[in-house]
Amino acid sequence: MKILKLRFKNINSLKGEHEVDFTQPPFVQNNLFAITGPTGSGKTTLLDVISLALFNQVPRLGKMSTNEILKKGAILTRNQSEAFAEVTYACITGEYSSRWEISTNRNGNLRDYEMFLADTSQVNLDLKKSEVPGKNEELIGLNYEQFIKSAVLA
Repeated sequence: MKILKLRFKNINSLKGEHEVDFTQPPFVQNNLFAITGPTGSGKTTLLDVISLALFNQVPRLGKMSTNEILKKGAILTRNQSEAFAEVTYACITGEYSSRWEISTNRNGNLRDYEMFLADTSQVNLDLKKSEVPGKNEELIGLNYEQFIKSAVLA
């Protein structure tokens, strides 16, 4: 698996929409790089975006649900009504974009999260949200625990 792009909006303390494209300079010239920065600069948020988009889990918090987000006050940036985490990756069978999203209804209550997995033509695969993490596991060749131990070294 090779991560090609991260896109996210209102995750943790990073308000607004953000993108990291690993197919553009300076990333394309380097095979290995480190995410560094001072406390609070968003390093852990980038790791959360990856694991949330792929597996609906983050190492610090476990599986995400509406109740968990409300109880822990995590993931969705404070005073925001929607959030998403998306990772585009390449694997043996092609390129895929996996997306996790959540929003509030007109009464300000959180809706249940959604997950989607799309192929290179941006057509969503016919999967229930609960099936997306398993399909990502199949495509990547690693389950959540293996992925966290090998790819996300927080």
